[in-house]
Amino acid sequence: MPRPDRFRKAVVELLKQEGRPLHYTEIGRRLQERGLWASVREPEKIARIRLSALARWARSPVVALGRGLYGLREEGSTRPEP
Repeated sequence: MPRPDRFRKAVVELLKQEGRPLHYTEIGRRLQERGLWASVREPEKIARIRLSALARWARSPVVALGRGLYGLREEGSTRPEP
């Protein structure tokens, strides 16, 4: 399993290439297809866990948009306070 920093970079690259938010199942499947998670048996489950943790990080480039969708934070935007 790749380190969290490699995961973050791969997700940011994937979302930039796609140009739109993606569901965690799609992100997990695509990372496995790209070989990053070639040996992971449940890529969707792992993607959900890691994306959830990544989106909670205040300086994360990835944000949760609801219903399992994740996208990139817009430049200059700040995370709303809970």
